[in-house]
Amino acid sequence: MAISRLQASLAAATNEVTVAAANINFDFTLVKYEAPKEYQALGMNLSTKRKHNAECGQSHITARKLGALFEGVCPAAPNLIAAYGTRASQIAEAAQDTVEPYKNSFFGQYTGIDGTSIWAAATSSKSAIHVHLLACMLARMWTAQEAIAIWVELVSERRKEIAKKLEEGDMVNFALAAAAAQDVARPDLASWDASARAWLRTADRVHERDQKQLELILKNLKLSVGGDLNLFSNVISAWSTAIKTMDRLVAGIPQEIQNGAALLGLSAWHLYPDMHIFSPNIVPVTMDDPLMNKGGVLSLGLFEKPHTTKSTHDGVYWSLSLAHLRYYGPPVPAARFVGGDSRITFPQLKLVFFVCLLRYWQLDPAHDSIASKCILRLTDYV
Repeated sequence: MAISRLQASLAAATNEVTVAAANINFDFTLVKYEAPKEYQALGMNLSTKRKHNAECGQSHITARKLGALFEGVCPAAPNLIAAYGTRASQIAEAAQDTVEPYKNSFFGQYTGIDGTSIWAAATSSKSAIHVHLLACMLARMWTAQEAIAIWVELVSERRKEIAKKLEEGDMVNFALAAAAAQDVARPDLASWDASARAWLRTADRVHERDQKQLELILKNLKLSVGGDLNLFSNVISAWSTAIKTMDRLVAGIPQEIQNGAALLGLSAWHLYPDMHIFSPNIVPVTMDDPLMNKGGVLSLGLFEKPHTTKSTHDGVYWSLSLAHLRYYGPPVPAARFVGGDSRITFPQLKLVFFVCLLRYWQLDPAHDSIASKCILRLTDYV
């Protein structure tokens, strides 16, 4: 396999490559950076256990590997990285109220927000932060099993791409070649996805109002995130488009979009630019996000939704062919849309349970109000 030739290719490099490097025995835990100042508040609000894992544990190794492997794939986005760090720190501080009573408990080191993947990326490299942003996009749209399958294929195809460049004699950075020689285990990718998924739950709760408003807008759209049949090029294109568009919006440069990649980024990264929606008249939507510079307005046109038949692709949707979803068999076609896996809140769950209880008692629906008042009075004495 071409990847096995990395060692021989590197051995013939300049004298900057040591004997240890020639064997590509690259320890990614040795590389650690100071997190950007915008992310510092997030780090201070992480539990001891999670912070150690993000700085020295397996999460840091995964962030280093993925950051090095996908180095240079996405354009630089200094405005987006700074704004995202500020927003993540704000969310971390806002979420502390719910865990404050448990900080000094027996399970104190496990409580609090799960910002492990963010802090691991922030202390690894800027490209690792880009990879974390992709993790949030995938976690927003796909189930855990599907997202992990996408990650496995992305890593595999990226390693093949780098190996092909070496075979053809192209210049390849040593760190990139070393990253391609490293395998990223499926359980590590699963942990990476789980951390991003947990972060989305926390951020959604903190920005519940903004997310609901954005969700209402997205449900009236009919835009595809990517149309390429090849999973690797499809995901990379959507990822790059979202990062480039959002970086410009944060900088105050107005943008007009024709696909759903940037909108998926809005939903996954909790940044809310003002919008102009053409439907067909101009409908201004003011989000009042202080992290968005003035002038960063997102313009988009709503596609008219069919009224005669129910479309399975309403909203912002993404269709991919997942080759690694199953160990055996052909690739599995899958499609998801933003908000497709919406979960009810715990208060809503309690309400569902209460209604089921009333039905179990077989009460006359006319007496539901009386029964509810009786139960509320009983709870006052419990």
